[in-house]
Amino acid sequence: MIAGCVPVMHPSEPGPELDLRKAVSFEKEKKYPDAITEYRKIVKDYPQAPIAADALFAIAHLHAFYDNPQKDYTQALADFENFVNHYPNHEKVNDAKNWEAVLKLMLDAKKENNRLRKSIEQLEKVDIRHEENRRR
Repeated sequence: MIAGCVPVMHPSEPGPELDLRKAVSFEKEKKYPDAITEYRKIVKDYPQAPIAADALFAIAHLHAFYDNPQKDYTQALADFENFVNHYPNHEKVNDAKNWEAVLKLMLDAKKENNRLRKSIEQLEKVDIRHEENRRR
């Protein structure tokens, strides 16, 4: 590379690399909300930087991460969809599409379970009333 063509980033200057180091550090410390915040900062402040795509993927992944006590599968799905829409040629796009499919199935199953639970509760009420009427 020719000297002077690329601006030199000093460690004290803000930039995507510094935000990435913070995000990775928070992630290792299991401070997932803080890591997500730092990754979001990269996506917002440096949307054209190559690491913006990886940051968006990391956000989606952390929202669905098994060890995250504040996981949010609906948000993870939205983030993976956003990733696929913005970076359709990225090397992780197939991983994102797989996550989308799994999360959609899981969220649909959760909706169905809630519907069935309500139906069971209604049937139990009907059964109790029927039993009370039978005893009279």
